Amino acid sequence: MKRGWRDVDPRLGAGLMLLVVLWLAATVPAVLGAAGRIQERSTADRLGSAVDATVVALQEERRLSAAALTAGDPAATPAAGDDTAGDPAPLAAARERTDLAGADLSSLTEGLRSHVYTAEAVDAARGLVSRLGTLDTIRGRVDDRTAESAELLAAYRAMIAAGLSMPELPGGSLARAREALSEEDALLRTALATRDGAGDAESLRVGSLAGERRAWLAAAPADLGTTVPALEAVEQRLLLAEGERVAPADWADVADPVSAALRDAQTRAVHDAVSAATPPAIGTTVWAGMIAGVGLVAVIGVLVAARRSAGAPAAATTREPESDAGQDRGLQPLLVDMHRRNQRLVHRLLRLLDGLERRQCEDETLEQLYRADHLATRVRRNVEKAITLSGGTPGRQWHQPMPLGEVVRGAAAEVDDYMRVSTAQIEPAALSGDAVLEVTHLLAELIDNAITYSPAETRVRTGGERDEDGGYTVTVTDAGPGMSDLDLENARQVMTDPEPPAGGLWSGFYAVGRFAARWEIDVRLARGAAGGLAAEVRIPADLMTEMSDTATTSVDLSVAAH
Repeated sequence: MKRGWRDVDPRLGAGLMLLVVLWLAATVPAVLGAAGRIQERSTADRLGSAVDATVVALQEERRLSAAALTAGDPAATPAAGDDTAGDPAPLAAARERTDLAGADLSSLTEGLRSHVYTAEAVDAARGLVSRLGTLDTIRGRVDDRTAESAELLAAYRAMIAAGLSMPELPGGSLARAREALSEEDALLRTALATRDGAGDAESLRVGSLAGERRAWLAAAPADLGTTVPALEAVEQRLLLAEGERVAPADWADVADPVSAALRDAQTRAVHDAVSAATPPAIGTTVWAGMIAGVGLVAVIGVLVAARRSAGAPAAATTREPESDAGQDRGLQPLLVDMHRRNQRLVHRLLRLLDGLERRQCEDETLEQLYRADHLATRVRRNVEKAITLSGGTPGRQWHQPMPLGEVVRGAAAEVDDYMRVSTAQIEPAALSGDAVLEVTHLLAELIDNAITYSPAETRVRTGGERDEDGGYTVTVTDAGPGMSDLDLENARQVMTDPEPPAGGLWSGFYAVGRFAARWEIDVRLARGAAGGLAAEVRIPADLMTEMSDTATTSVDLSVAAH
């Protein structure tokens, strides 16, 4: 009688369940922690930059809008070097920049893209986008000269404050110090250009903004050179009404250098924040991959041992045997579901890594990201293999034909030391989308075996050509020591036996056999013509299809699945 899960010692079954629970308890927090670290880095790098770009555009638009309110005053005096007074073109250009920055920010907070960033940062960014919807009203009042200066400044202040409320905004203290100076600048450029100059209300607001700037700079000291003392001297003249009246040119001469220095200091702070967030993101990703991969191997090992240790059929009793449906409600469906959950987590992790790689420019950091990406790809291979061997179907599937060259390259990407694999000799052909995932894993097992048992200085060569009957043959050859006749016969038996081999030996060839059986693929092993081992994978004609337009371009197997 065939042995099944009901024959396993209950104590061993309980131990297996405990191992599964412990593995989940370690893996899920590790993977979620890695995803959180990557979210933090993405937030600082991409979303933070988009928020800052929108804030800068709003500040410039505010300054030009405030100037536009006094452009019709015959007694108004433009600031030094300001040749744009009365010219609507700079204001129109500033508004266009604000709209473009706002559209870019809005696109980052919509749909699936928003999940790349932390929830708190996305909420703050959405608040800023929502505030931008009030721009048309204040712009209309600026154009028809019906807006008051205080009303204008308050409207822009509310919008910018929404962006600066983002928790992970890099260089946040410097950004707030720069905003205090920017509002003060817009206020004074308007007030000083009028006949009466800065009044009591304006002086009071200047004092408040200057205090805010000093408080934020104290929280985040920055090297601003010798620009600040000159600015504070002019502010002192304004607040105490000492000496000659401050002209717009006097204010511009001291405010512009401080604003530029603050901008430079914030840019450096953003770069430092992104650089500091990168190593933890990579480290937690690698750690999560190690926990998930090693733990998965342990679970599968104990699972196989449990099945092999199932005793002989129990003595007959009056109780009816459990039905197959009853067994299906046991441990195996639980394991399949667990593997699928891990597959989704790893796939999400790979997408986050892919986004980081596309935006990273530093060679050393990019190399580390590629290594973490490759490790996560190998972990995903183990998870999907476990799902298949447990009798399930991985959720990552293709619906369109895939070029065989891409399938072979995707298989090579799933093994260690993949740089040793040559994939140049692949004749153009397309594989049915339904078979892509498991043929990829089948080839990965053979390539992994060839890499493991061949010298490190040699290459593993893959080739592919059409058969006369319409099928396709992929070959994997190495320059290793090869296999004896007895080993070749054992490997063939393992590939044809539906039961796993004893002791976990030959597990790679067992996986090859299970993948091949699902699609009636013929796998043959022989000695290579120049030594080593040669594996032939003969894919039947009904799995081959014509090359379509979508199947002729290179496709990344890590992100192309549906």
